[in-house]
Amino acid sequence: MLLSAIRKLPGLPLLVGLPVAIDGLSALTGILMNGFHGSPHLAFKLALQMGLPSVSAVTEQRFMAGTVQMNADGGLSAGSAAAAVLVLLAFLLVQAFFQGGYIGLLRQAANERSISLRVFYAYGMRFFGRFLLLNLLVLALLLVGGGLAVYVLHGFGAVVSLLAFLILRVWFVYLEFTLVSENCSILQAFPRALRAFGDRTGATTSLIVKAVMLNILFGLLINAVWISFFFFLLLFLYDYIFAGLQLAFMEEYERIEKR
Repeated sequence: MLLSAIRKLPGLPLLVGLPVAIDGLSALTGILMNGFHGSPHLAFKLALQMGLPSVSAVTEQRFMAGTVQMNADGGLSAGSAAAAVLVLLAFLLVQAFFQGGYIGLLRQAANERSISLRVFYAYGMRFFGRFLLLNLLVLALLLVGGGLAVYVLHGFGAVVSLLAFLILRVWFVYLEFTLVSENCSILQAFPRALRAFGDRTGATTSLIVKAVMLNILFGLLINAVWISFFFFLLLFLYDYIFAGLQLAFMEEYERIEKR
């Protein structure tokens, strides 16, 4: 299923071009603000993204603009707090628009309909508010829940919070797709996404496992070989493969909903 979706990507250049463009902009902005700093080390994240792919999900070096990551003491890693907050807000706005538009393109492609920038813009405008609110809710949960777990349990709390967020992500794996495909509110999307997960097939489980394993692999490669050229090469490969993965997830979601 994944290979089949990846083979379709040359005929769907927007599905690859959009995540590469926004990841590239985020990386370049981060480099201009902070430089390409960091050092090679072994690290990985148990990540499971849905919708617009981003290499920031597996990058531990804390330099890309629009990302929030926790220090060991539960604080934000930022050179300038004011600048970090402004950039974060700007990218939350951009991400909300891109997320709605990108999932709309996935839905069109999964149903073998044409995709274009006009279609992307229409979906992005329609779902901008809902995705902005959803992203703010997730960010608040991440900061409050993750920060509290690290504060109370210290290093072990980071592991607990990571596993908790991964479990929630798996349970609500189709949340963003449900929001767009069923054109419903966030509150309506939660039970419907959970129902779709309950009706999952073996293909859903296989895609989840592949997504987590690929994130671990890319995380190890990107963080272990910390060279700018290598980073941008892996950025492109990550977004390309995960564009195919997101298309495969959407195709599976559409099959579940039509049963």
